[in-house]
Amino acid sequence: MNPTSAQHAALRILLEDVEPLLKQADEVAATLKAVREELNADLETLGTLVQRTVDAQPALLEAGRKLNGSAARIEAFMGGGGAVPPAKPGRPGAWPAVLAASVGSALLSAALVTAVLCFIGRDLLEQARIGRALQSAWSSLDAGTRIKVHEVMGK
Repeated sequence: MNPTSAQHAALRILLEDVEPLLKQADEVAATLKAVREELNADLETLGTLVQRTVDAQPALLEAGRKLNGSAARIEAFMGGGGAVPPAKPGRPGAWPAVLAASVGSALLSAALVTAVLCFIGRDLLEQARIGRALQSAWSSLDAGTRIKVHEVMGK
């Protein structure tokens, strides 16, 4: 065997060893690209959820202020140890109407705050449940399904 053919044989052996490594490197690069896309999609979803939470805060604060105001009015009317304020001459029995209005206002404010919290909480819980299901099944999904999920998350 001459030195040139020995050198060619050594190069062929080396190429046979390097080729699988190059294929593995390509697979790892593809996996990293997919993971980066998933991470970007998850970050976009998180950003959307944070923005929705920030957008809901003024409404919750306003409802809380109204509820606080209603409670303050009730306390003011009941401040004298539960004594009924004297009725004005032209308006007999005004106390029960004011109390009913105050209690109604407080109940309406509480119902509004509860409804807003329930709506936001239910939506977030449903999104979290879907996210956990997708995360647990992600490795078993085919590429087409993953692409569809990314498209839907992008909308």
